[in-house]
Amino acid sequence: MAGARILVVEDDREIAELMAAYLARDGAIVALALSSEEAEAQIAILPPDLVLLDLGLPGADGLEFLRRFREKSLSPVIIVSARESDEDKVAGLGLGADDFVSKPFSPRVLVARVYAQLRRASYASPEPERLSFGPFVLDFGGRLLEREGERVPLSKREFELIAFLARNEGRSFSADELYRSVWGLEHGDLSTVAVHVQRVRRKMETGPQAQRFIQTVPGSGYRFVRAAGRS
Repeated sequence: MAGARILVVEDDREIAELMAAYLARDGAIVALALSSEEAEAQIAILPPDLVLLDLGLPGADGLEFLRRFREKSLSPVIIVSARESDEDKVAGLGLGADDFVSKPFSPRVLVARVYAQLRRASYASPEPERLSFGPFVLDFGGRLLEREGERVPLSKREFELIAFLARNEGRSFSADELYRSVWGLEHGDLSTVAVHVQRVRRKMETGPQAQRFIQTVPGSGYRFVRAAGRS
């Protein structure tokens, strides 16, 4: 999400600032608008990659804003509203909204929805077949990791773990999120995530000056960074 331009159109400043805080934490560039008119002024300055849109706005409501926005932009729009009747959902989706999130919402779930829409809109550059970092090359297609030309022996799950984190460089994932995304399971022993992280680290981070590419983020989980820190 780093660098993605996101416009939050929400007349409740507290909710808008909460959204902005979570999005900015993941590297997004966030603009706030408290009305449709303010949102259109923001768009003229900096066209957004994605819009989070409340429906109950002062002046022109969210549906009217969406209708006008779709006349000039194909950027994803996620409606975030307490108006959750079938009529509102059908109207919003019919006018071109890409998703609908009901209030109250989980900020982390909302961020995940934003990631999903940005991926679908191909905001990010096409995923590379190979990713270089430090002395390593991660080959997504070949499903292997090399260190200075030598293959690092990884199990299927170990490769999937580092590949998932590398595809989402800089973003922190909890053990629960990794268990769902990498193992494909909703419930189970989350300690297996920590075990696999430690196994990958041991195979990658050798020597007294070993670089840590998979970092532990206190209170958040794990993240991958190419500009690694020292262990």
